Amino acid sequence: MQIGLLEPDRFDPAAIAQLQAMGRVVLYEGGDLHAFLKPLQVLFVRLAHQIDAAFLAKAPALRYLCSPTTGHTHLDESALALRGIQVVSLRGEQAFLETIRATPEHTLGLVLALLRRYRGAFSHVQAGGWDRDLFRGEELYGQRVGIVGLGRVGFRVASYCDAFGASISYVDTRDVPAGEGWQRLAGVQQLISTHRIIILCASYVNGDAPIMGKLEIALLRDHYLVNTARGELVDEEALLAAIEADKLAGVATDVLSHETGTNHLSRWNAAAINRNVILTPHIGGATVTAMARTENFIVKKLAQTLEGTERIT
Repeated sequence: MQIGLLEPDRFDPAAIAQLQAMGRVVLYEGGDLHAFLKPLQVLFVRLAHQIDAAFLAKAPALRYLCSPTTGHTHLDESALALRGIQVVSLRGEQAFLETIRATPEHTLGLVLALLRRYRGAFSHVQAGGWDRDLFRGEELYGQRVGIVGLGRVGFRVASYCDAFGASISYVDTRDVPAGEGWQRLAGVQQLISTHRIIILCASYVNGDAPIMGKLEIALLRDHYLVNTARGELVDEEALLAAIEADKLAGVATDVLSHETGTNHLSRWNAAAINRNVILTPHIGGATVTAMARTENFIVKKLAQTLEGTERIT
């Protein structure tokens, strides 16, 4: 069995050792992508490539696509299904994912960074300044926090904010467990109108309309907005226009739409100059521990999947 790692940089050694016991492991180190993909029956990916029909055409022998992620926005699921390629991912693995806290912790960090204006303070000191009065921030204690999507990440983020003394409301399309005193609201617009900190933790399915569309973004006035879910949840053009018009107290995003292609990064960077705007490069789940554990989990899930099917020779 030929197993390929498309992005092998710092892939967990223990996971690689398990794969080597299952077949021949090859690492992509640049060069002819078609030649690398052509003989593979199993491929491990992260987020740097869009796995669409054109990509899959280069991998005629592929039968298993492994992605240690919960989101599938980098995967053309229709193209994969058409080819009969099975996706092995973290989606639906709730018990295991409850032990992965990297994204909720990063989300809380971004909330605190916006409230305390860390980005501007860091730049000020690096430029030789030392004036705290330029960066009087706010406390999370006593704030009204609105969570969009009370799934695994949303629940944990809400719990963290609750522990800091914030009041919590949320919107979710499903009936989900909630913490004591948390209030469920009817929709995102109501959440925005009654809460100053809005945190996006919802899942996204390719083709869905943005949860934060033009109407929702027009309601943001002196709000803080944090997105560690998916860039496609937001009408980014409308959000950038609102940032450029100085309508928000702060924006932090760990995700952009179409991250493997054009994503307005230059405009985002320009909009962030001298504003309380933070961009991080989709590092929510990117801790040493989380990535090692998820990679090993997906390798074991692949092994279990293969045991239930005819082994590839």
